[in-house]
Amino acid sequence: MAFEGLSGKLNAVFGKLKGHGKLTEKDIKEAMREVRMALLDADVSFKVAKDFVNKVSEKALGARVMESLTPAQQVIDIVRSELVELMGNTTAKLDFPSKPPCIIMMCGLQGAGKTTHCAKLAKWLMGQNRRPLLVACDVYRPAAIDQLKIVGEKVGARVFEEGQGNPVEIAKHGVKYAKDQGFDTVLLDTAGRLHIDETLMDELKNIKSETQPNEILLV
Repeated sequence: MAFEGLSGKLNAVFGKLKGHGKLTEKDIKEAMREVRMALLDADVSFKVAKDFVNKVSEKALGARVMESLTPAQQVIDIVRSELVELMGNTTAKLDFPSKPPCIIMMCGLQGAGKTTHCAKLAKWLMGQNRRPLLVACDVYRPAAIDQLKIVGEKVGARVFEEGQGNPVEIAKHGVKYAKDQGFDTVLLDTAGRLHIDETLMDELKNIKSETQPNEILLV
């Protein structure tokens, strides 16, 4: 996943900073350049990455940090604090409707980990005494349906699939099946796509239009 890669790259930057006894302005600028590149590699927009680095740099180059006995740790704390602020420091809860099923649409780039997250979310939902249904809407990636079946079986969640059919129809049929069989939550595992792929983006819009999801989660 992109953010798992981001974590590893940031830890590498932090490791370099800790290797310095005292930090110079050059050390901090080099570290911030690597932080910016790590954010861009994680698909953070250029403007957001630039603003983030500028804010961290301004605080990191302050006299209180530069003259500290532990400047590296202070810079690391600033980065982490600003990341929390950037990502949001409050917990957002899922919106469960009074009339089930709750429909959750999983979206993101290919390889971002949507299928794995579907299973993890299903396991968490079962821990909340809910009955989730995983719906295999990714008909493009090789073995995507089999992967969903495997991870679903591992967590004990039912999987609805109709093979390599029309993803929009599969999503609709999955929601109907959930209603008929008493599942109170539906997780739509959609195919990974880029925003420049108009055909697949239109497919997402159609799935949304036909199923009216309560939540759309970007992985």
